[in-house]
Amino acid sequence: MKKIVYPLRAIFRLTGLFGLTFIYLIWMLIRNAISGSVEEGMRFRKEVWAKHMMKIGGIRLTRVGTPPEHGHLFVVNHRSSIDPLINLADALLFPVAKVEFGRWPVIGQGAWATGIVFVDRSSLASRSKTRIAIAEALRKGYNVLIYPEGKTSNQYPTQLFKKGSFEVAAEFNFPVQPVALEFKDRSDNWDHTCNFIQHFIRHFGKPVSEVELRYGPVLRSAHYHILLEKSQSWINAQIELMRSNWDGPRWKNHQNSQQKVQVCQGKSLI
Repeated sequence: MKKIVYPLRAIFRLTGLFGLTFIYLIWMLIRNAISGSVEEGMRFRKEVWAKHMMKIGGIRLTRVGTPPEHGHLFVVNHRSSIDPLINLADALLFPVAKVEFGRWPVIGQGAWATGIVFVDRSSLASRSKTRIAIAEALRKGYNVLIYPEGKTSNQYPTQLFKKGSFEVAAEFNFPVQPVALEFKDRSDNWDHTCNFIQHFIRHFGKPVSEVELRYGPVLRSAHYHILLEKSQSWINAQIELMRSNWDGPRWKNHQNSQQKVQVCQGKSLI
């Protein structure tokens, strides 16, 4: 039955997601031509687009803690291609995204209009410009969203965090906000073993996907490695707690004694 219902539900949701996004982008391009206010665009993206996308996609969010409003570097572990949608629905954020996303027709223009930092991770010059852009956005009081793992995974607790954004925070004394993100169903993770279409059908074909966000203590330090280690340590500990709450205290032993959860893997655009 799932082989029929899940693809049909996913297609229905895909139609709704694309329709809503198209209307949103057209509105954003018109608004940007008139006012050019990035913060207004960010607020509209959060309150209208992201929250409606969450409802259409059947994503049920639980939040623990409260996100700060201004000038923080949000560092989040990366599970799925829709992680940015979840984060953008919960806080006003200036995401760091792969440069390929900004080249998409219409969608890329809409992304520029609502405040996104683009990075080409294959280019040293681009990474350097990204660090400058992150610092400028934080100085202006925007919250900047970064996934320091660089790509999605089903690895527990997390992959190695990249140091770039932590170096920016340490150099200019910007506060770092660690955020732990975890799906109750591990099959919602995207870990690079099948294509995006398969991942999408599995993710959006289900009636509901439950996800939890946990906001940790704000960190400051003049040493990037302290910010990185404390952020990753806190996020790892919270992931352990969430998995224990959902799967029992011996969830790791249970996982090791049986076949690992099969999930689709692939790269995210953000």
